Amino acid sequence: MKHLLWLTLLLLAQAFVPLHATSGADSLRSVLMALPAKERLDRLHELAAQNYAKDECVCVKWFYDEAIAQRNDSCLANALYFLVRHYYANKPDSMRYYIAEAEPLFIKEKRYEDLCRMKAWNIYSLSIEGNQESVMPAIHELVELSQKLNYPEGEEMANQALANYYMKHGLKDEAVLLYKEILSGMENRDAPVIKRFNILRNLLNEDIDPDDRTMFLERMKKSLQECEDKGLTQLNEETSLDYGWYVYYRNLATDAYLEEDKEKARINLEKAEELANRNDWPREKYTLGNIKVYYYQLVGRYNEALVLIDSLLDYFKMTNRQSAVLEMLENKGKIYYKSGLGMKATETYLNYIALKDSVTSSQYYSELANWRSQHDLDKLELKNKQMELDVSKAHSQMMMMGGGLILLLLVCGTLGFITYSRHKYSKQMQLAKEKAEEADNMKSAFLANMNHEIRTPLNAIVGFSQVLVDEDEAEVRQEYLKIIQSNNELLQRLINDVLDLSKIESNTMTLSYFNVYLPEMMDEIYRSTLLRMPEGIMLELKECSAINFYTDRMRLTQIITNLLNNAIKHTEKGFIRFGYETLENDLRFYVEDTGEGIPEDKLESIFSRFVQLSDWSKGVGLGLAICRGLILKMGGTITVKSKLGEGSTFSVTLPVHDPPE
Repeated sequence: MKHLLWLTLLLLAQAFVPLHATSGADSLRSVLMALPAKERLDRLHELAAQNYAKDECVCVKWFYDEAIAQRNDSCLANALYFLVRHYYANKPDSMRYYIAEAEPLFIKEKRYEDLCRMKAWNIYSLSIEGNQESVMPAIHELVELSQKLNYPEGEEMANQALANYYMKHGLKDEAVLLYKEILSGMENRDAPVIKRFNILRNLLNEDIDPDDRTMFLERMKKSLQECEDKGLTQLNEETSLDYGWYVYYRNLATDAYLEEDKEKARINLEKAEELANRNDWPREKYTLGNIKVYYYQLVGRYNEALVLIDSLLDYFKMTNRQSAVLEMLENKGKIYYKSGLGMKATETYLNYIALKDSVTSSQYYSELANWRSQHDLDKLELKNKQMELDVSKAHSQMMMMGGGLILLLLVCGTLGFITYSRHKYSKQMQLAKEKAEEADNMKSAFLANMNHEIRTPLNAIVGFSQVLVDEDEAEVRQEYLKIIQSNNELLQRLINDVLDLSKIESNTMTLSYFNVYLPEMMDEIYRSTLLRMPEGIMLELKECSAINFYTDRMRLTQIITNLLNNAIKHTEKGFIRFGYETLENDLRFYVEDTGEGIPEDKLESIFSRFVQLSDWSKGVGLGLAICRGLILKMGGTITVKSKLGEGSTFSVTLPVHDPPE
C-alpha cells in the first residue's frame, strides 16, 4: 500500500511539475528517492527513455548516477546509450566522451549492435563537422572492432558511414555503388525492413541518376509490400507502415512532376495526401503542399497555387525557414508572370531580391566576422607567445643571479657563461619577434587581398541585380543575368579555392587513395570540359592506355580540370590537348594549348597565390597554387614550358604506388 501511494505521487509529480523547473525537478527527485532501490531504478529507466531528447537531459543523468550507485551494469549501459543519443545532435565532444566510457561496458554486456551504432553516429558527426582527417581512421576502427567481435552488421554500419562520407564530398557514383552493395547484403541476410527503408529514404533525398532512383523506389516498394503481406503495421516502434508508403508515394509524385507527367503526379499526390490526413501529420502536410505548388503550376491551376503559397509562406516564416520562403516567393513571382500580372510579379520579385540580399549579406558578413575573429585570435596567440618569452627571460635572469651568488669563486667563468647565454637568448628573441611580425603582416595582407577579391564579384552581383529589375528589354536582362551568374560562379570558386589552399598550407587536407581506371576518368573530364569550350577552339584527348592508377581520384580530377580551365582562359584559337603517358616509375599528365603563352620572367611566379598574367585575366590566381600544393602532397612535381604567343605545356609527374593488399 505504501509503495502504491509513492507511485501515485510520482505519477502526479511527473504529470504536473515541469522537469526544467528547479523546484519541480527537486520535488520529483524527492519522490523518486523515497522509493525502494529496485523500484527507483526501474522508474528512472522509464523516465530516461521518455525524456532523453530534452534539452537538460535531467532524468537521464539521474538514471546514470543511480545506476552507478547501485552498481547495475545493465542499467548503466542503458543510461550511457541515452546520453550518447542526446549529445549526438547537441554536443559531439560530450557524445565522444560517453562513447569512450560505454565501449568496455557494452563489450562486456555483448551489446554489439548498440556499440557499433554509436560509433557510426560519431563518424556521421565528424563528417558533418568537416573533420575529414578523422573520418577514415574512425571507419577503419569500427571495421576492426566489428571483425574482432565477429559482428558483420558492424562492418555494414561502417560501410554506410563511408557511403555517406562519399555522398557528402561529391563522390556520388562511389556512394551509390557502395549503397547498392549494402542493400544487397541486407536483403540476402533478411535484415529488418526499417534498416533498408532508412537507407533508401536517405538516398532518394539526394540528387542521383534517374535510373538509380527508379531502382531504389522499386526496392522500397518491395520492402513495404513484404511488411504488408506479413500483416505488419509498424516498421519499428517509431515508424509506421503508413509512413513508409507516404514516403514512397511522395517520391513518385516528385519524379512525376519532373517528368511533367500530370496524371501520375496527381495520383501519387492524392495517395500521399490521404495517408498524411489519415494519420494527422502536420509537417508532412506542409511538405506535400510544397510539391502541390509545383503540380498546380504544371497543370495551370495558378489561383490554387497562389492560395497554397500564401499558406506555406505563413508557416515557413513562423518556423524561420528562410530558404523555403525564398523558394515560395520565387514561385509566386513566376505564377504572377505566367498569369499576365506583370506588376504583381515585379512586386513579388522585388521582395524576393530584397530578402535574398538580406540573407546573402548576413551570411557574407558572418563569414567576414569569423575571419576577423580568427585573425584577432591569432594576434592574441602571438601576444601570449611574447609573454611566455618574457617570463622565460625573467626566469633565466633569476637563475643566473642565483648561480652568481652560489658560485662566487667562479666569477669569471660564470660571467662568461652569462654573456654567452644572453647573446644566444637575444638572438632567439629577435628571430621569434621577426617571425611573429612576418606572420602577422602576411595574415593582414591576406585578409586585405581577400576583401578586395570578394568585393569585386559581390559588387557586380548587387549592382546588376538592382538594375535588372528596372530593365525592360529581354536581351539586356538576359545579359545582366549572365553577368550575375558569372560573378556568382567566380565568388563560389574563390571561396572553394581559398578553403582548399588553406587546408593545403595548414597540412590538414587528407587524401583518399583508391584504384582509378584512368581512361574512364579522363573521358569524364573530357566530356565535362567540352561543355565549357569557346567556339573556334578544339579540345583533344590523346588516346589513353588502359591503366589502373592508385591515387585520390577527386584531387587528381581537380588538378587536371584546373589546368584545363587555365588553358581555356588563355587560348583564343587553335587547340587544347591533354592526356597522359607512362614513365619508368611515374605517370606524366600533360595539358598543351596554343594560347597566348607565358613570359619567361613569370614562369616561376605563376604557381604563387593571386598571380595573374595581366590585369585583364579571369579568376583570382589561385588555381595553379592549389595544383602545386596538391601535387606536392601527392609526392609529384609540376613543370611548364611556354613560348610567348605560341602556347604552353603543363606537365604533372606523379609516382606510381602499389595499393595495399
